[in-house]
Parts: sequence; structure tokens; C-alpha cells
Amino acid sequence: MSRQQQLAQLAAQVLGAARAQDWQAVQQADRTLARELPQLAALGPWSGTELEALERLGTAHAMARGLCREASDALEQQIAQLREGRDGWLAYALNDSASPFEARP
Repeated sequence: MSRQQQLAQLAAQVLGAARAQDWQAVQQADRTLARELPQLAALGPWSGTELEALERLGTAHAMARGLCREASDALEQQIAQLREGRDGWLAYALNDSASPFEARP
């Protein structure tokens, strides 16, 4: 497989995993990228088409980071909403778990 094809494959892996919100696959793709990119660079100067593929890989990686950031922000908002409603949920739970000795209508 050519370097251009390898770069395209790495870009597809990282961006595909991020779009699928498969965060473990994103992490694995990022590790693969960190391991393989220096090996590819050590093979010699990049051709024009390889540089274009490298640029597309950079764009895909940046998009994946953006998707990760968006998912992280959404999760942070959900956690904040849960914290805000915690007192209400606790009061509801305490009220609902009335003593078994109390008569219920």
C-alpha cells in the first residue's frame, strides 16, 4: 500500500470512528496515527499527492477533535443538568420511600 493510501486509510479511520461516536475506536485510531505517521515520514520526502493526503489527514483529525469536543460539551451539560435537579430527585425519592408502617391511600 502506498503512503498516500495509508494516509487516506488513517484519515478514514479517525474520522469514521468520531462520526460514529465510538470513542474507544477514536482513541485506537489516534494511537495508530501517532505510531504510523513517524514511520511513514521516515521513508523519505513526501510527494505532492502525499502532501495533499497528509493535509486531508490533518483536516480529518481536526474534525474528529471537534466532534469529540462537541460530545464532551454535551455530556458536561447533561451532568450539570443532573446536578441542578439532584435536590429535587432526592426529595422525590425520599417522599416516595415512605415508611412501610405508614398507611397509604
